[in-house]
Amino acid sequence: MSHIKSEDSLDTLGTPMRPLRICSLSPSFGLYSAEPVQWLKDKGWEVVPRPPDMSLERDSVMEFYQGCDGVVPGMVPLDREMMAALPNLKVVAVHGAGVDHIDLQGAEELGIAVCNVPGGNARAVAELALGLMLSLARRIPWADRLVKDGGWTTVMGCQLGGRTLGIVGLGKIGKELARLAGCLGMKLMAHGRTHEHEFTGRHNVAWVSLEELLAASDFVSLHLPGTPETMGMIRAPQLALMKPGAYLLNLGRGGVVDEEALYHGLEQGHLAGAALDVFSQEPLGESPLAKLPQVISTPHLGGFTVESAAEVGRICAQNLAAVLQGRMPPHLVNRWSPPV
Repeated sequence: MSHIKSEDSLDTLGTPMRPLRICSLSPSFGLYSAEPVQWLKDKGWEVVPRPPDMSLERDSVMEFYQGCDGVVPGMVPLDREMMAALPNLKVVAVHGAGVDHIDLQGAEELGIAVCNVPGGNARAVAELALGLMLSLARRIPWADRLVKDGGWTTVMGCQLGGRTLGIVGLGKIGKELARLAGCLGMKLMAHGRTHEHEFTGRHNVAWVSLEELLAASDFVSLHLPGTPETMGMIRAPQLALMKPGAYLLNLGRGGVVDEEALYHGLEQGHLAGAALDVFSQEPLGESPLAKLPQVISTPHLGGFTVESAAEVGRICAQNLAAVLQGRMPPHLVNRWSPPV
């Protein structure tokens, strides 16, 4: 990581500090790409990964975080009360984009910086979405099980070319998916918070209302963060608007979709299938929805590739180092200023 400027561990007055401690609950930070963690250790800092058998119950998490100056929380929630009980904590660096599990206002009130890595895994998530669409269209998981169970019959599917893809949330991931799907000849529609006319015009993406998108799309792919505005956006009335035989994909946050309503829509045959990388409860545990044969379920793996792990880890390490050395980080989420 020669492009990352190395600096000594100094406080704002130039006085040598004690070795800083960074505690990580992320399942991938430093695991698939050791360079970002080694770069932090080369500064004389301590980077502590989650022990393999550690519980993620609140008490265990708090015990693990004791004495930390920075945390990489993974998907484990972090609220104001927890942060207030960690007097040395200066930075929460999310190893990814989503920060809906972090109390941003609480961190701001406590003077703690919250950072993320927006778009670092966009290509990885978009490629998974495309793979899931292909799996639904050609019924790949079902065909695989058929052959392994000794069967050999025709499995009829459909082609993606000429079909309409509706992308809900045209951020970095949504844009990557639009580029990939456009190369396959899919017709593209999108809905989101901000209409970027230059992108939609260049890639022939029709910008429409959510209702229009649901009614016209053969595949609907959700790429939304977990916010008060998006939670529960797709409920029974929205699912009823979808074309009979359409497919729903969710690679954003589980709470965006009413899972009970989706279960009924699939069981009753209105929707042909769904592919879900996220759920309202993770780890999933018992879920009737995930047991439906027309549902493909994956364990929130959208952003996890060797390439994305290296890139996200690099930027996560930059965020940590900047705040701990009293500088503005590359990607700050909440309001925070370096100490004067």
